[in-house]
Amino acid sequence: MVKLLDDDEVDDVEIQKKSPEIVAGIPLKAPSSKKKVDRQASKSCLKCMCKCFGITVLTFTLAIILIYVYIYSQLDHILDEFTVDTPQKFPIVEMPETELRKVLARVDSFFDSVIDGERDIKDLVLKEDEINGFIEHSDFLRGNVKVTLHENLIFEYFSIPTDQFGLGKHYFVGDNYLQLHNGEYEEDGGGLLEMKVETEAKHEDFFDGPLIFMQLQYLIKESKKDEGQTMLELFLENGSFFGQAASREFIDKRENLLESLYAPENEDDRDIQQILKVVNGIERVVIEEGKIVVKAQHNSAI
Repeated sequence: MVKLLDDDEVDDVEIQKKSPEIVAGIPLKAPSSKKKVDRQASKSCLKCMCKCFGITVLTFTLAIILIYVYIYSQLDHILDEFTVDTPQKFPIVEMPETELRKVLARVDSFFDSVIDGERDIKDLVLKEDEINGFIEHSDFLRGNVKVTLHENLIFEYFSIPTDQFGLGKHYFVGDNYLQLHNGEYEEDGGGLLEMKVETEAKHEDFFDGPLIFMQLQYLIKESKKDEGQTMLELFLENGSFFGQAASREFIDKRENLLESLYAPENEDDRDIQQILKVVNGIERVVIEEGKIVVKAQHNSAI
């Protein structure tokens, strides 16, 4: 993990905590105690949202971790089937730490504004080079992962060395994508997300096809319970995991995979409520050539 603050900067932060009227040399009004609490609680929410962005690489990280768990449990034969002996290397996008801090500050400021219900919020724009520059600050991922952004499409390429896990000199090489299809469900206020993870190794002794394939229908609706609150629903339309297809019985149940976010027992969970504020405050996420654009409900175009 990259150390973003040296010891001197930590001391500066402590001074700023004691004197909230000055931040980085800029005089500010002292926030109310309620807003302090809200901002502190929002930090965990921002971490969640950044993981969703970083919706890019980190969206796929969980899938890759699950793959590693599966591989480790069946280690003897699987290494030959799911890894290769030759790595791929990807161009390194250099980003100075000062630039990285600016990107993180921009993300932090955007979501603070959304949570606080501010108006005239500028779009959050994350460029392809900024995402790859963020990746390169990880010693493990540097040169081993690359993200490209196209219209309604996020592609990730990976070549992960296994020797750091004590699994010998092998490489888990492949690619995955996340694609957005708007047309089919647009009238219902939603769309279709498609995700696929494939490897260079063919793993024919186990199964044919991708490691993971999912088609997820998402719907954006107004809450019947809370006026003005947006609800996000997610349903599995089709999918397979390591060659095992999702059952038609489960798909036909039309279970909302995000239903737990809106469960009554989570009404007092501050972290979840902050996440729901963000969901309610985002108008849409647009994937364009070379960049991701996140638009707030109260954006500066209104």
